[in-house]
Amino acid sequence: MSAALPDLLLDLGHSRVKWGWGRHGQLLESGTGACPLTDLAPLAGALATANGRRALLSGQSRIEVVNAVTTLIEGCGLSLQRIESGAPELLVKPAYPSLGCDRWLSLQWPWQQAQQACCVIDCGTAITVDLVDQNGLHRGGWIMAGLGSLQRGLLSLAPGLPPPKAPAGTSLQAATNSAAAITAGILCQLLGGIDRALDQARRTLGSDPQLWLTGGDAELIEAHLDRSLIRDRHLVLRGLALAADAQ
Repeated sequence: MSAALPDLLLDLGHSRVKWGWGRHGQLLESGTGACPLTDLAPLAGALATANGRRALLSGQSRIEVVNAVTTLIEGCGLSLQRIESGAPELLVKPAYPSLGCDRWLSLQWPWQQAQQACCVIDCGTAITVDLVDQNGLHRGGWIMAGLGSLQRGLLSLAPGLPPPKAPAGTSLQAATNSAAAITAGILCQLLGGIDRALDQARRTLGSDPQLWLTGGDAELIEAHLDRSLIRDRHLVLRGLALAADAQ
């Protein structure tokens, strides 16, 4: 294979931007990073000394954030291409035209690896569960509020409640103070929603799909899901690498 310059891959979410570099349909092992949308300085620093062929963007964020990231990319002399669901042609087609591009891209690598029925659980600002059947057809999915979204939503409607404790190491046991009870209760709510979606996925397929877990809260969720799964932090970026190779 030639030593062509790599492509810059950008996953612009609701709260963070993640980036990496891809070549020949593969995400490179080095150079990945992430930062909050409120502070793009780490992204600017990563781009300052980087050489790339072009930039590909999966964007789910506000237009002002997209514009700020676009300015950074163009300042580095890279051409920017925004990827949309269904374009370019990849193995797993979206079940409906308005499917979020990040959800669509996250399905590509798991299907390519085993070409068997799979479910991708993405745990971020929202939690999404998407189902691909044994023929590689996207059968749709479920969208739920993520851990932080549920916490902020509850406290905004009931400001008299105490702030929940940090979720790391959270026990699901009944709590003896309100802050711990909120933390454990919200985690129970999330796990119950995911489990219910996966049970429905099994009924749809007639068998258990292979499970993939990704997103910022993946490690926390994995610790409490009593299911065999594969955790991969970079499914959207891997999908972007495949999209770049399909251009």
